[in-house]
Amino acid sequence: MLKECLEVFDAFLQRKGENLIVDSHIPAQGTYLIIDSNGNCKDIVEVVIDKKTKDMDRTNPALPKVCFYDYQSQLISMNKPMDSKKIIHSNSYLSFAVKKESIVSGKLTNEIIDGYYDTLKNPLEKKYKKEACQIYKLFEEKEGEIDKEALEKNREWIKSHIFSLAGIDLSKKDYLKIFFEADDSVYEREARRYFLPNIYNSNDYNTEIEGKVYGMPDNNLGMNAKKPFLSIKSRKYPAPYLLNEEEVLFQKKFFDYLYSMVSAGKYHIYIDTEKKDIIACRNGEAPDRIETGYYLRIIKGKTEAEIYAQDNIPGYSVKLKKSFKFQNILNRSHSEYEHPEYEEKYKIYTSRLEVEQLINEVFFSKYLSVNYTMDAKDINITDSILKRNVLSSRDVIFDWVFKGIDRGIDKKIQAVSLDLIKGTLLKGYRERALWQLNLRYSFREYFSEGGLKMAEIITPVKEKVNSKVLSGKIVPIESDDEYYYAVGQLVAFLLSLSKSKDRNQSLLNPFMNAKTDSVIKKRIIQLYKKYNYNISDISIRAKALLAMVEGYVPDNKNVNQEMLILGYACDNVIYYKEEK
Repeated sequence: MLKECLEVFDAFLQRKGENLIVDSHIPAQGTYLIIDSNGNCKDIVEVVIDKKTKDMDRTNPALPKVCFYDYQSQLISMNKPMDSKKIIHSNSYLSFAVKKESIVSGKLTNEIIDGYYDTLKNPLEKKYKKEACQIYKLFEEKEGEIDKEALEKNREWIKSHIFSLAGIDLSKKDYLKIFFEADDSVYEREARRYFLPNIYNSNDYNTEIEGKVYGMPDNNLGMNAKKPFLSIKSRKYPAPYLLNEEEVLFQKKFFDYLYSMVSAGKYHIYIDTEKKDIIACRNGEAPDRIETGYYLRIIKGKTEAEIYAQDNIPGYSVKLKKSFKFQNILNRSHSEYEHPEYEEKYKIYTSRLEVEQLINEVFFSKYLSVNYTMDAKDINITDSILKRNVLSSRDVIFDWVFKGIDRGIDKKIQAVSLDLIKGTLLKGYRERALWQLNLRYSFREYFSEGGLKMAEIITPVKEKVNSKVLSGKIVPIESDDEYYYAVGQLVAFLLSLSKSKDRNQSLLNPFMNAKTDSVIKKRIIQLYKKYNYNISDISIRAKALLAMVEGYVPDNKNVNQEMLILGYACDNVIYYKEEK
């Protein structure tokens, strides 16, 4: 997969130009100084990242140069610094990056500064060993030794100014980065001087073939002594794959591009292998059409973009083949119950993204989309039912929305929606539960084959039960659907007599989880005995409903929880006002 992605990236880069990587680079938030050859501060750039858009103000004319310098000066990871104390976060004598709090707290000292420049000056003595030495020596033979005179000049400037910079606010918890002005080619050369000995995952796996060093790249790999299971024991070289200098630097460009995208809040990467195109999307965005290619879901690691998930795309379209209609199947006027915002959602939706937003809001109270890639232990949801259903459904819903994989979506929606509606009722939010039921029924119609109409199934059941109760007579129940709807109505009435604040949790839950009809009838009798003192002798409807329920034995042994929930959530027939 990665090889095909790199082939597309190569064509994409040739079309867009090499400047694409630097132009899309987003430096870390902080203060950036450019020092000219005379030691004067030429430019000061404040980089402030917008927390919402993940972008920055690009109006400063010095920003493009800052982006270039910063891109060439970055560390591969904090495990591969040039400063062994990990206080200085840059990679060459041309740059000096440090967190402001390190200056204020005294962590940065002249000894650490000298240690940084000494390592840069004599890396073979101070840092590199074995295979890394060989790579560095090959680099020096090809591109020359380090400019020690310029290094010493920059060292002295840093030691003379870093602790007494005028006009720089060091109270903020962000970066101070200092760049010494030089030709672009010099910055690129010094970047390679750092990257080549450090770019491989572990130089222990390096090998030299026909004068070229091959090694295992570091991108998204963690193969080391603590992870021996990742090595391939049956091969002469146990690394999964090996790249030479040109290949590993090009792969680095690809991951640098991905890191720029994720830094800009673009987590969805579509690799179109047919058009040789790459489309990066924010949450709530997707390409119109991808005939064939790959999907990458990336997250932001400490120093690189991590591919959290990937999949083949045989054919993706954000537009639905058949529009989705969110219907008010229960014919509920939410505006009468102080929820007019519910009414606005009843309409036609034409894209997967629109439907995902609907699922996220109605079923998951907006907790689904923010937790697609979150580790289970890090998900901040106190409601156990909601958290359980986020974890059980997020992969299937994500695949349907962003990859166009329809398999399993209908069954998963039906399973989690019923559980979530139970949770809503247990909290006492009956109006929201009816809203969720409408969405559940709308999905059932949408995914059905044969023109299923839920209103034609539900409305007659409601009308028959209500008509029988309002007749003032004991009229037998005729079907299991009528029975469980009537059970829901009866349970809602009996629980309404309770004065306890936690009646939903303590008394409703046994009905929601009942597995057999005998358990339901036993619970109903228990409730009736508990509250019958509060039922008026003239409450003919309550007595009729109780008699109807007690007199029917369902044909199906499995409890119809959905119809029971519907009966519980709908307006209670016992409290209907008489029509004169």
